[in-house]
Amino acid sequence: MRTLSLVSIALSCAAYATFSHADWQLDNSSSELNFISTKNEHIAELHQFKQLSGNLSESGKLEVKVDLKSVETNIPIRNERMQKFLFDVENTPEATLSGQVPDSVLSMQAGTTELVTLKLDISIKGKSASYEISVRVNKDKNDNFTATTVKPVLIDANKHDLVPGIEKLQEIAGLKSISLPVPLTFSVTFSSK
Repeated sequence: MRTLSLVSIALSCAAYATFSHADWQLDNSSSELNFISTKNEHIAELHQFKQLSGNLSESGKLEVKVDLKSVETNIPIRNERMQKFLFDVENTPEATLSGQVPDSVLSMQAGTTELVTLKLDISIKGKSASYEISVRVNKDKNDNFTATTVKPVLIDANKHDLVPGIEKLQEIAGLKSISLPVPLTFSVTFSSK
């Protein structure tokens, strides 16, 4: 009888370990966040942020931090100008994406994929706005999640106080225009602790 009780306890613990989740940490080496700038109406250029961090809690709370100093445009002087005039990294060094991940994602089986729409608050320069973002989520055999945008998210520069910075960059570079809607895409991996 005692042996049966010990076996029952062991099985219960194993089941709990299988179905309970620890927090997941964003794996920067397996993640990327890109955005496109369009100048003079027809010239589009791809840029990225190279330093991301974040956490997904067992309750589904999601937070991603973007180091705005890590912007990479492949032109050093343009990196510096974006840091100074567009993002004002001296005063606002990070942007954040935050929201709630549904239970259906947290309870996914290993090796499965799910399409979901997340409502995320994106904060840049202290100005926050909500966006509905369609993502494809994959859960691998190691309990890691990867979320990839299905289509670009159009960031509204007006909602994040980015227009004065865009106008300053346009003036410095002698451009006719820089588009205000900014398409953003990402693929982020969260690894179990």
